[in-house]
Amino acid sequence: MRRGAALAAVLAAVLLGVLAGCGGSGPASIPSGQSSEAAAPGVENRSPDAARNKLRLALADPCYTDADPRAVWPRCGRWVEETASTARTAANALPSDPAVTAAVAAVGQARDAYVARGCPATAPGGTIDVGACVGGLVTARTAVTGLARALGSAP
Repeated sequence: MRRGAALAAVLAAVLLGVLAGCGGSGPASIPSGQSSEAAAPGVENRSPDAARNKLRLALADPCYTDADPRAVWPRCGRWVEETASTARTAANALPSDPAVTAAVAAVGQARDAYVARGCPATAPGGTIDVGACVGGLVTARTAVTGLARALGSAP
């Protein structure tokens, strides 16, 4: 029994030491301008501002800005996927906003159509209908424009 009591005492001391080390001098410091949600790795920030920030990046991308969608479409599969992710962030942040809901649906449909056409994420491979992929990119651009308008008018 003495051995069990000694083991329990050692384990208690170790546990107290670990807990004391976790306490530190106060709460973890979070960089200025960053919320605790944004600081948590692997957790998606679902605020309207997070959606707007992600959207700003999409709107600055050549897949959106290039005047000739034929020139960029082979590299835009990733952009199409990212815009769908941005739309989901907007939907989670503003689930009751009808303009956002409609725009999110349009972005999702554009993404699904682009993927269904077999349009690649990086470069053409195999038999692909280039016209359909270019059209899919144009449709995705239009849907993203609608999402930008909806988020601009959202509170």
